Amino acid sequence: MSSWSSKQECRSFYKSLCAQEFAQGLVQNQQKLNGYLHDFMSKQSGFWGAYRALAQEVSVDEVFQIKDIDWLFPRVKGNELEFCFASGFSQGAFGVLEPDPTSTQVDLQNLQGLLIPGLSFNKNGNRLGKGKGFYDKTLEHFKGIKVGVCFDFQISERTLPMDTHDVKVDFLISESGITICQQFEVH
Repeated sequence: MSSWSSKQECRSFYKSLCAQEFAQGLVQNQQKLNGYLHDFMSKQSGFWGAYRALAQEVSVDEVFQIKDIDWLFPRVKGNELEFCFASGFSQGAFGVLEPDPTSTQVDLQNLQGLLIPGLSFNKNGNRLGKGKGFYDKTLEHFKGIKVGVCFDFQISERTLPMDTHDVKVDFLISESGITICQQFEVH
């Protein structure tokens, strides 16, 4: 498979594809994905980070009721994310719902894992975000489980353009199932 000539070209392609696909609703895809996500998260416990989906991101709200997990949500602080218990949400940077300013922050190293959105992923765990680098900067030293959440059309068969600071995910969850990304590592 050929690779993209640049991150800009790849982002442009996936932003356009997401606009087309999300406009169709994707209700059945979301329901299938919810089943796999719920199965995966039901085996987890402790502190987990998640996100409140934007219009063209996969929703993960379905798993917020799992009893053995305490959910934290990202809030932009400088050029990184901090994860907080949400006493409430307000619209933050870039239109994202973030925990209110009074919400309690938890040190990232206390989280068991994170559910992470993206424009595109590879089965080997590469992730292409929207270009601000918040997740990459935040996760640079994170040792917990990183789970990319996306629809099948967001999984690229082509090599994604990556920089040395880009952080890979350990698992991908889509409507087709759960992918263990280490199985697809190129050695």
